[in-house]
Amino acid sequence: MKSLTLHLALLGLSASLAGAAWSASPELPAPQLQLVATSSQYTWNGIAVADDGRIFANFPRWAEGTPSVALVGKDGALTPYPGDGWNTWKPGDDPARHFVSVNSLHVDRSENHLWVVDPATPNFGPSVEGGPKLVEINLATNQVLRVYPFSSQVAPRNSYLNDVRVLGRHAFVTESGTGALLVLDRDSGQVRRLLADSALTKADPGIVPVVDGRPLTGADGKSPQIHADQIELSADRKTLYFMAPFGPRLYRVAVADLLDTSLGSAELERRVQVDRDVPPVGGIAMDQHDTLYLSEIQTHSIRAETPDGRTLWTLTDPRLDWPDAYSITADGTVYMVAAQVDRLPGFHQGTDARQPPYYLFSFKLTAPHVHKKTP
Repeated sequence: MKSLTLHLALLGLSASLAGAAWSASPELPAPQLQLVATSSQYTWNGIAVADDGRIFANFPRWAEGTPSVALVGKDGALTPYPGDGWNTWKPGDDPARHFVSVNSLHVDRSENHLWVVDPATPNFGPSVEGGPKLVEINLATNQVLRVYPFSSQVAPRNSYLNDVRVLGRHAFVTESGTGALLVLDRDSGQVRRLLADSALTKADPGIVPVVDGRPLTGADGKSPQIHADQIELSADRKTLYFMAPFGPRLYRVAVADLLDTSLGSAELERRVQVDRDVPPVGGIAMDQHDTLYLSEIQTHSIRAETPDGRTLWTLTDPRLDWPDAYSITADGTVYMVAAQVDRLPGFHQGTDARQPPYYLFSFKLTAPHVHKKTP
């Protein structure tokens, strides 16, 4: 495994989003961005930080020889995690016992477990049969507790398991390949596929983001259609938020409605509400005050927005190239990676324009604040 170079310098950043529809004057100064680590070879697009400070990163298998999940050591070394051959997959190996192509990580702090989302789609191809799964790891013992396979009925070959949030006996997964929300019952292992026929989980084909003056299109001149991707739970854990990455809307739905098996598809769709309009983003997160953090890919920015839509601050830096995969720790530190997704061939007219190093950043949340509705 390649090593990482750790950096500890603090960098001051501007706080503006000139010309954007979401560029209201910020109410607070932007936090300072800290460059935590760089990867000189592999593209990471997922990060998760445990309560004991351990940093875990994941690397989609977008090229041969790419690792899947690694522990980022204090010396910058990458150590395969959790061991036992999970990171050694090659075609022909049992996909149920190996990471095939991991897309995201999530720490469930209530149980101190690491959740690994594996859509099993190496090199942007269809999913490997028997490969789509969630893997639950006990961070206290570093042992895999359970593998939750997703059958072809809930994760067809053109599906893409994207991200996860865990609440008690249930896990909620966005499926961005065809567009759906998946609800896993951890006790039974059964998965329900919801809103699969709804426009609410689908990308808007009319939206083509522009980054650095360049439309995000592939060799065919078309913009990739990424469906339900971003997912988050409210601070009180009663509401689930989801959206397609290019917007234009963030949706919310009561967790109770997602768990109500008596609701038909049409009734569940009627209960989903528009939370707010949003620009194209790489990722979202919410803190304990329900502040929404938006990774705005068109402006290389992270913007903090109150529940009623006021901009608290905007942090901008050219190295925030597709910021994604937030992990918020108990001490109020926010970690994220710059994944350079916009430089992949499917977004860059067929050419791979990614340029190492790949960055892992953090910043500290501002002092606790109370949100007041605008009169």
